[in-house]
Amino acid sequence: MNHKAPSSEILKRYLSNECTEAEKALVDSWYQSLDLKSGETFSEWDEELLYRKIEEQVFEKNTVSYKRQNSISRLWIYVSGIAAVLLLSLGYIFYTSQTGDIKQLTATIQPVRFSNTQKKTARYQLPDESIVWLQPGSVIEHPRKFNASTREINFTGEAFFDITRNPEKPFIILTNKLKTQVLGTSFNIQARKNDEKYLVSVVTGSVSVSASDNTNESETVLLKPQQQAVFSTSTSGITLNQIEEKKTDAEPWQPVSLTFDDASLTEITSRLQKTFRVKISLSNPAMKGCVLKVDFDRQNLPEILEMLNTLLGSTYEMEGNHITLSGSGCSEN
Repeated sequence: MNHKAPSSEILKRYLSNECTEAEKALVDSWYQSLDLKSGETFSEWDEELLYRKIEEQVFEKNTVSYKRQNSISRLWIYVSGIAAVLLLSLGYIFYTSQTGDIKQLTATIQPVRFSNTQKKTARYQLPDESIVWLQPGSVIEHPRKFNASTREINFTGEAFFDITRNPEKPFIILTNKLKTQVLGTSFNIQARKNDEKYLVSVVTGSVSVSASDNTNESETVLLKPQQQAVFSTSTSGITLNQIEEKKTDAEPWQPVSLTFDDASLTEITSRLQKTFRVKISLSNPAMKGCVLKVDFDRQNLPEILEMLNTLLGSTYEMEGNHITLSGSGCSEN
């Protein structure tokens, strides 16, 4: 069946997305009726060459001689050229639009993977603005954009999570054998690949914990603040522990408020060691006498260390519970 070629005006409106539904159907029907060679793809056409052809063919009208004896043949050449160019243009636009959609879809579904290769805690922000503090060696993987119903990530290592509240979209963390689900809360997960036990400790809100392959809701444990779930990787059993409220110390991921008024760095690190139960060393003895006046207001250990780095021009590395501060000495005021 032969399909009448659309007029140039209709094609212009089609390309600029200004045509009517009837005109769109006409162009689509005409395009589908074209007898393209089997296996031919528009990826083989060079974009620059295509536009050069369009320019040469479309604007040929301005340079063609319209002598009477050649008018019919030249008109036929011109019309044929326009048809060929329109065919190439529509084909190229169709191909590139499809390719663009595929590239966009691929970029959307391809997960983002972040690995903390530094020797210090890394602060990481998720697409929903939730914050994760990852310990060295920890890995997190998530979609570039969460779907409409859930926020699901994969995680290995140890990290503190401060999750943006969204009752409509539960936040799910999948480790090797553990599944943790929250709506909006803050908690710590310790789930390194070769650990015999995985730990989930809740600071605020509530968290449900179960084996990642568990389908029995009765085996799901609900955690409240100051509670900890201990998951055995060998038996897949979960036990619930109450965390004793400590008045003198805190976990590294728990926020504290500390004030120092003209205190030496030695005094500050000594206080931090007692508060967070860590060991802090200074690589340069010249740093010991540095005097600081600083307020740490509701900050956890990584935030405090970053502030010290800013004040002293220093850096820090962490290996387990041992932290090493390195710097040239005291910053000049």
